[in-house]
Amino acid sequence: MDTHDSTIHNYARSELPSGDRPPRAVLYPGSTADVQTIVQLANRHQVPLHPISTGRNVGLGGAIAAQAGNVVVHLGRRMNRIIHFDDVLNYVVVEPGVTYDQLNAFLVEQGDSLMCDTTSGPPDGGPLGNTLDKGAGYTMAADHFGNSCGLEVVLGDGRILRTGDGALPGAHTWHLSKYGLGPVLDGLFLQSNYGIVTRMGIWLQARPKVIQSFFFIFPEDDDIEEIAEVARGLKLTGIVPTAIKATGDLYALASQIPYPADVGPLSDDLRKALHREHGIGSWIVSGAIYGAAESSTAKSLEIVRERFMKSGRARYIPHAEAAERPELKIHLDTYSGRPTAEETKMVEWRGGGIVSLTPATPLVGAVAKQHMQTSRRILSAHGLDTCIDYIFAGRASRGLHSILFDPRNREECARVADASRALRREYARLGYPVGRVPADAQVDEMSQRDGVFRGVIEEIKAALDPNGVLSPGRYGIASSHP
Repeated sequence: MDTHDSTIHNYARSELPSGDRPPRAVLYPGSTADVQTIVQLANRHQVPLHPISTGRNVGLGGAIAAQAGNVVVHLGRRMNRIIHFDDVLNYVVVEPGVTYDQLNAFLVEQGDSLMCDTTSGPPDGGPLGNTLDKGAGYTMAADHFGNSCGLEVVLGDGRILRTGDGALPGAHTWHLSKYGLGPVLDGLFLQSNYGIVTRMGIWLQARPKVIQSFFFIFPEDDDIEEIAEVARGLKLTGIVPTAIKATGDLYALASQIPYPADVGPLSDDLRKALHREHGIGSWIVSGAIYGAAESSTAKSLEIVRERFMKSGRARYIPHAEAAERPELKIHLDTYSGRPTAEETKMVEWRGGGIVSLTPATPLVGAVAKQHMQTSRRILSAHGLDTCIDYIFAGRASRGLHSILFDPRNREECARVADASRALRREYARLGYPVGRVPADAQVDEMSQRDGVFRGVIEEIKAALDPNGVLSPGRYGIASSHP
């Protein structure tokens, strides 16, 4: 158990407006057996635990707990092995500390014929933790939970659960067959505090021979309506296998240039000047086509260009040019399953503070426009810039909002907290629920769900963690722990 002041300080740090939240101590288990022992002792002595994998959940609180006074269980410090790799059935089994960088390097060593979907978040974050927080990516395997298979979990009462076919001792299909016999329990451990996941299977995808990206610059904020309409047609017909992103101007520039003013929010006139200076517009639209050869991607790319340029409002940027522009190459890397540290540089734009919100909206142009206008109105009213990256992956979009601020300015922190609450409340009123919420807002966000849903998840908590020792309040799930 580590209780040194420097350790407590490191694990207390938060990029959220609520500030730091120190734990009581930090533990570094090295095995599932260690985790089980820790949980058993926590039950015996009524000590609340807060498990983390790598603690790199940027914009959502990093390593901090929903409540103060927990003992952090840092799984990733020592539990960082790739347990199994199968290049015939294309999957790996990982512990919580395996990072995107580590897994990518491993696959490159194996011949670089397989890839794991990644995020645009920190390369030292990991796929297990991201999956459990309902993270998603950009390739054909963007659904991280959908491409996971088989969990090992230490429950809150100390028992070890192996989901799916893993419940049959010696099963060779634990990480191959997603459902197995009986209820599918894996989903219980996404955004919950019912157990500590100690291993997970990940299905890999074959690396395409050719990855041909496309980029389009749209000049005006309201062009998001046209972008969303075109993106829906390309996604639902399968023409574009990756996500299609519409990245806002300030979201793109925040990782590339110093903040261009003394105070915010940046005016529309200044934003237009930045467009001219950096060769962008209000939106940068991107995606990629996969194929066995460039000739096999040409037809799909032609269709994409025709549809996005039909109105005459868009400017096309070819793959070769995008690869030379850091603000665009970020997206090319993610469509290629390559971890990138470029986008997370945005955290320092205003001094190190960031709040991430990801509301879901139907992929309909008029809705996208309404959603964007709502976000701009509320953020502007609170004196904050609008940094949005819309990710169109199918029937719904994820609107990744990054609220960037100076954490040393307490008045600004208060405005950020108020804006976050106002956004979430307005999204709820409009019917666009937020799917990923910072640690300091999870209880408030869960309070907007109906009583039946909240009652059921609390009943499950009582069954699997009767003493409430696992991360009380995490994701807004109540705990019986005093």
